[in-house]
Amino acid sequence: MNMEKIEQIARDCMRNRQEQQYREPGWLYHHGHRVARIALRLADELDLAVDRDVMVAGALFHDIGKGSEPHNEVGASITRKALTNACMPDELDAICDIIRSHNQRGLSDQYSDAVKIVQDADEVDHVGPIALWMSFYWSGMHNETFDDHVHFIEGAENANTQKLMRGRLNYDVSRRIFDERIAYEKQFFSEFKRIYLEGI
Repeated sequence: MNMEKIEQIARDCMRNRQEQQYREPGWLYHHGHRVARIALRLADELDLAVDRDVMVAGALFHDIGKGSEPHNEVGASITRKALTNACMPDELDAICDIIRSHNQRGLSDQYSDAVKIVQDADEVDHVGPIALWMSFYWSGMHNETFDDHVHFIEGAENANTQKLMRGRLNYDVSRRIFDERIAYEKQFFSEFKRIYLEGI
């Protein structure tokens, strides 16, 4: 598999794209890279025998269909066309399976380890420092006040979403990393709120 070519295709397809107004241009590209790195960490910690190149390619392209629903199916179709000359047919099938299944959580016994790892990596990337960035960006794009932002961060809806996300994780190591990132979020936001209100 030509990973250099695959990386270049991902860059060309997603580096400047803004599929949703409340996400910055290039979100898909950077999110895919982070998910790939998290997936590699999970695979290493779990010591699972997965094809890392296939898993990384699946992670890079998992959200390429965003903006069109069902984005997992659309993404698999886009990726199949984009990567036809960059990998073998069986590798492409496995990559497209990851993309098609990445958001189909709750059916873990039906999926390969590579799919389950990317599913977890995708969830983990949406909490911690990235969640703070996404929420600040959202507030800025929607002209929200500080009080609006605090209400969202500290509200029951956000807590319930985090609980739901954690419950969808496949592995204990994923839950540990998820919990570490949530703890970081809480610590950061508590300090941010104090400084915003007190100035020192």
